[in-house]
Amino acid sequence: MATLKDIARKTGFSVAVVSRALNPRPDQHARVAPATRRQLIRTARAMGFRRNRMAEFMRRGGLPTVGVFLPAVANRLVADLVFGISEVLSEEDLPLQIGFDSYVEGFRKFIRHNVDLAHSGIISYPVLISDPDVKKEVAVYRSKGGKVVLLNSSVRLDDVPVVSIDDIEGGRLAAERLLARGCVRFALVGSYPGRKQGFQQFLSVAKSKAWEFEDDAAGLRALPRFCRQASPSQPIGIFAVTDVLALRILRALSLTSLQVGRDVLLIGYDDLDLTSAITPSLTTLHQPFREEGRLAARKLICLINGGQELSVSIRPWLVIRESA
Repeated sequence: MATLKDIARKTGFSVAVVSRALNPRPDQHARVAPATRRQLIRTARAMGFRRNRMAEFMRRGGLPTVGVFLPAVANRLVADLVFGISEVLSEEDLPLQIGFDSYVEGFRKFIRHNVDLAHSGIISYPVLISDPDVKKEVAVYRSKGGKVVLLNSSVRLDDVPVVSIDDIEGGRLAAERLLARGCVRFALVGSYPGRKQGFQQFLSVAKSKAWEFEDDAAGLRALPRFCRQASPSQPIGIFAVTDVLALRILRALSLTSLQVGRDVLLIGYDDLDLTSAITPSLTTLHQPFREEGRLAARKLICLINGGQELSVSIRPWLVIRESA
């Protein structure tokens, strides 16, 4: 693996200049010309240079730790998040601890475990943070220098960046697809504010509107009745706000004479495993959670290094299959 001395010999700059150029937290008086910095960063990458993060942080008074606390849910989305986060932390030689729980007390224990760790940061969903007791513990954690990045949150904390999927754009893409397929009536099943908003807003531009159904047993009984008059020439478009809900809709419609993909066009949301293997295969919105995890990890590292970060929203994309 290349060292600072190797890069200095390669470029002709001193080791001190190379070190300043590659330091994510340079001294404000240790200036390097932007062109020089760019050249040295390119050379370092080409030579496979990796900073000794452990030594850097030990000199600053402690070993950095990144904690990730996620819902105790086993699916592709959570796995992709962990993959993305761990890829970046591995590249940066930073240790990772992961906690899974769906209860407030589990998250409080996780926060308390991290509160005295120097240079630490946490990536988490906001659901548990919104609890008043947890908010107090997060405030204590941040007052001691801990950094926080939230995922998929409408909750806003001062100076806390949020990395999220653009659900409004996802709903818009679903509506656009169903309109393009010639649907004349529409159903929206389930409650997911951003996804519902994007779907209804795009339909309203086309002078249309979706009937809304709850994602309970009564809603799934009412939906086939709503679709009774559907036909290949006048298909009904259904947007389910999750893939799990879309699968329940497929089962409900399988008890009728309606054919999904012909009389009824169905779009889900999440692109979970097996949605490509069912019959008919499910058209759905893919959420790039691996990219989201990588972005969240980079933002947290920047915060730990003393930088500032803004919130960012990532666009999902439509995966077109047989159901729509």
